[in-house]
Amino acid sequence: MCGGLGSGKSEAATLRLVHLVTQDPGIDVSHFFPSYRLAKRRGFNGTVNHLKKLGLKFIVNKSDLTIFIPQLGSTIYLETYHDPDAIIAYEISHAVIDELDTVSYETAEHVWRKVTERVRQKCTHKSGNTIGCVTTPDHGTSGFCYATWGEGQNVDDGYHYIKAGTRSNSFLPEGYVDQIAKNYDPIMFEAFIHGGWVSFTQNKIYHFFDRTKHDTDRTITAFDTLLHIGLDFNVGGCCAVVFVVENNNIIAVDEFTSYDTRDFVNNLSRYAGKKIIVYPDASGGSRHTNATESDLSIITRSGFQVLAHSSNPSVRDRINAVNGLLANNRIKINTSKCQNLTNALETQGYTERGEPEKWSKHPATDDWTDAAGYMINHKYPVRINTTRTAIVSGALKQG
Repeated sequence: MCGGLGSGKSEAATLRLVHLVTQDPGIDVSHFFPSYRLAKRRGFNGTVNHLKKLGLKFIVNKSDLTIFIPQLGSTIYLETYHDPDAIIAYEISHAVIDELDTVSYETAEHVWRKVTERVRQKCTHKSGNTIGCVTTPDHGTSGFCYATWGEGQNVDDGYHYIKAGTRSNSFLPEGYVDQIAKNYDPIMFEAFIHGGWVSFTQNKIYHFFDRTKHDTDRTITAFDTLLHIGLDFNVGGCCAVVFVVENNNIIAVDEFTSYDTRDFVNNLSRYAGKKIIVYPDASGGSRHTNATESDLSIITRSGFQVLAHSSNPSVRDRINAVNGLLANNRIKINTSKCQNLTNALETQGYTERGEPEKWSKHPATDDWTDAAGYMINHKYPVRINTTRTAIVSGALKQG
């Protein structure tokens, strides 16, 4: 099942597993998620709610995220696949893999193989052991899910393909789709609302950037009391993009490179008298310029405010945040002052696997888009009110 945000894919997956155990008492099933947090918040709560609605008594083990149903003799496992090689040493009759297209092609392929190896417990289902996959089409036509199932071409190979658009869920709050439209550019809207498989390799990453349309001659003035700086850490080439925010719109007004974090702090002296907020690469919390002090602590100790999450957002989320604002003309760039950022937005593309191009020598094209993306995504993230999921379900022979 491949579908849009909020189309009910995870709900369907949870219902599927619950009803499979009620139809075949004694079997065990697993719902796989990309992270422990998602397994706990979405998988655990959703499964418990369905069991309560059915009037079934159950015993939970929150530390292991397992739910045992005594009257059926069945266990529902809520698993993660952040480490595919850890999916070993037990058997289940059926499984559902949630959000498989949110990980790289290689990881998704690895996860599918490891889960398939576990689905071998004896059962009475007419199709034998089965696996379902629910995900949004995050990697488009370059991902493992599209390569494996396409748009339903493999239905004759034991698979049933379901496409579910967001609007098909009548239980969503009014205005939800309109909210998503403001977050995304038209290409991503097709993927995350209609559940369509779009091509990312045929387009540049920031396909809505136009150096003429988005250009401005805006510079830093005496009236600008607050500057927002996106920062990407790289030894020998820390890239910084300087923004001002006006009327809820973002304007890139300057850029500069620094050798390391201490040099970055020294370079901030050019903006003396301004309040500065730095939005850095979250890895700076553990990365050290020297043996005793992290990069983030160097910045804060120097008197500048730092806004960074405990971990970096997904690359796709950062890209979506930038493209959404570009498509809605909410980003302006002084292309004369920010020549590196302008060039990066115009040229960075996708690899054949649908991953953003990256370079090992710094400063590089991706360093500039990363720096801008950290600030933009932190201040104007794509806001989604529901868990993302998409389905392909298939039968496996016992053995």
